[in-house]
Order: sequence, then C-alpha cells, then structure tokens
Amino acid sequence: MATIDQRGKNSWRARVRLPGFGTKSRTFDTKDQAEVWAERIERELRGGHDTIPNIGAEPTLDEALERYEREITPDKKGCVQERRRIAAWRRRDIAKLKLSRLTSQHFVAFRKERIDAGTKRATVRLDLALISHLYTIARKEWGMPYLTNPIADVRQPKADKWRDRRLSAEERQRFEQAIDTCYNGLIPINIRVALETAARKSELLKLTWDDVDLGRRVMILRDTKNGDDRRVPLSQTAVSLFEQLPRDESGRVFPTTSDAITAAWRRILIRARIKNFRYHDLRHEATTRLFERGLQLMEVQRITGHKTLSQLLRYTQMNVDRIVDRLDETESPSGRASPRASGSTRHNHKAPPSEAKRSKSHSAVGIGIAKPMSPCRKRLRTEPDSTSKTDDDTGHPSNVITFPGRR
Repeated sequence: MATIDQRGKNSWRARVRLPGFGTKSRTFDTKDQAEVWAERIERELRGGHDTIPNIGAEPTLDEALERYEREITPDKKGCVQERRRIAAWRRRDIAKLKLSRLTSQHFVAFRKERIDAGTKRATVRLDLALISHLYTIARKEWGMPYLTNPIADVRQPKADKWRDRRLSAEERQRFEQAIDTCYNGLIPINIRVALETAARKSELLKLTWDDVDLGRRVMILRDTKNGDDRRVPLSQTAVSLFEQLPRDESGRVFPTTSDAITAAWRRILIRARIKNFRYHDLRHEATTRLFERGLQLMEVQRITGHKTLSQLLRYTQMNVDRIVDRLDETESPSGRASPRASGSTRHNHKAPPSEAKRSKSHSAVGIGIAKPMSPCRKRLRTEPDSTSKTDDDTGHPSNVITFPGRR
C-alpha cells in the first residue's frame, strides 16, 4: 500500500509496497505530487486493476513453461525443437521461482553460463526469446498484466559469424562416391535434389507428387519456413533425378523420415572422411552454385525463397578463384576493360584535339583504363583556332555551344 511521509519543510516521501514487488519510493516538493505519483505506481503494479494480484496463485517458471508447451508450442512450425528447449529450461533451478520473482540478473547469468560453455550465440538468443514470449503471453492472455518482462533488460548476444563451409574438390569427389554407397536408394536422390533446388530437408520430406510437374519443370513447396508456398523451377538434372524415383502409395516424393536421413548423413561423412559438414550446408552450396551459373539476384531469390538480401547473402559463399576467372572473362586481351563489360557507351561526336590530349594525360596509372571525366567538368566551349569557322553575326566558332544571355 502507499504511505506519504513529510521529510522536511518542503519534502514529502511517497512509498508504495505490494506483495511480490518490494518497495518503491520517491521524494517530492508537495504532498499532492507525492499522492499522485503513489497512486499511479500502485495502479501500474496492480496492472490497472483495483485488486492486489494474488502472488500465491502465480505459477512458477516451470508451471508456466508446461502450460506454454501445451497451449502455444503446438501451433509453431519448429514445435519439435521448441519442446527440447522448454525441457532444458524446466531442468534449471530458476524454474522453481515464481514469474514475478525472476529478474534480468537471473537471465544475464544464464547468458554468460551458456556462452562460456561454448553454446552458439544464435541458440542463446532463441532460448531468451522463448522466455520473453512466455511473459508476453502471461501478461496478455493468462491474466497477469502486472508482470514485467525481465528479458527486456537483458542484452542479446551478438550474432555468430556467417557459416561459409564448402567442400573442396577432393572432398566433393569423396562425397559423391560415399553417397552412392547408401543402402536406402532415396537418400542419394534426396541429397542431389537438395543440391539442385536449394530446398530444405523438411520441404523435400513434405513434397508430394501432386506438387511436382515434370512437364513444366516446376515443383511447389508448401507451407515453407516463412509460411508461404514457393514455386521452384527445375533444372534438367533435377528432372532426371525425379524420374528415377518410384511412386509411393502415400503420394510423398521421399517417403522416409528426418531421422533416417540424419543417420545416413552421418555414415556418408564417415565414409567420405569429411568433418564439419551439415545437411543444411547443401542449401548454402546450392545457392552459391546458382550464382556461379550466372543467375541474377532476383532469380536466385525466387528459387531459395529468401525474403531479404541480407538473408540471401548468408547463404552465398562465392569462390574467390571463380571471381578471378569472371574478372578475366570481362577483360579484353590488351588488358583494358571491354566496353560491353564496363557498361560504357560510344558517342557519335568526335572530341576536339585539345580535349583528347587532356583525357589521355589523365588516364589511370598502372591500370590502362582511361579515367572518365565528370560530365559537370566537361568544357562547353573551346577556344577558336586558326582552322575554326566563325559565325558572322556572333563572332563565335560555329562548333561552340552558346547560351542566350551569356557571353
């Protein structure tokens, strides 16, 4: 409850005490100011209600997570991964505390512990995001508007560096040989289709023959990670791979499970003597190959389904040697950039001799490419010479641009 005490001639202290929230106090010059502040703070702590929240009936973090898993998690695409994350939270000691007793310091300590243990920062961010959303649901839907989200005061870990794992030429050869040794004939085709289409494992496992049109060379990936359907054009290689697959009565193109692919993937890496290469790296590899084949940015984005350019760039690891080759292709044998590659255009008029000499003297040093002059610096007039013809009326050379009112 709120109490107002006079501390001096012109000093009034307001104190607000509520169970589960401790004490809040502040000093004012007048009693009226103290009363207004105390009333506002008390109402905020009560969540806009006239009754004090029943802290005894408030759930612990463990109980809240159990309810969250039952009511909220099933509607999410990553429900399997989130259930594992919830189980890890419920095993922690802080799960025994009431929601209103948890502070930002509890989660700062959690963040430090996880990062020091070598956990990837992206994983820690997802762990904290789960708790943050739980508090949002508790405030809006579970009748606990007085709660304060402690994650709001926790600094989020910096994002991890982009993953740039690509197979070398030798690794690629061993990888291809190891794929063909799989007992399950679906696995080699599944992996090669992923390399041709940049599709995720979950997207290929949900793919049905009704969404594959080999005549038009298009497949439709339903309910993808971002919630949209995606139409993916198929290369001739991808079409030939689909033609090798038998038709299963279930209608699925790849009637197998994610665990079966994961187990086969581990055996492939062991046989190929390859480390630190994941199935999802196939999507990175496929995206990069699409750029190396000369597809434009919007074309690749249409195939991969990335919403933003920054997301697409994370999946692109262009080989520096390939970029060097492309630079060589766009240069002429003399070492000068070809006009078509540089995007330059030819002008029909011939520059005056003085301007041509000046342009040649300003050429770039050591590169052999003439440095273009800025249009705003080009001279609009040239001095008349002995061979210039003059206009009888103005006295100016006939090849000079003049403007009305200017001399």
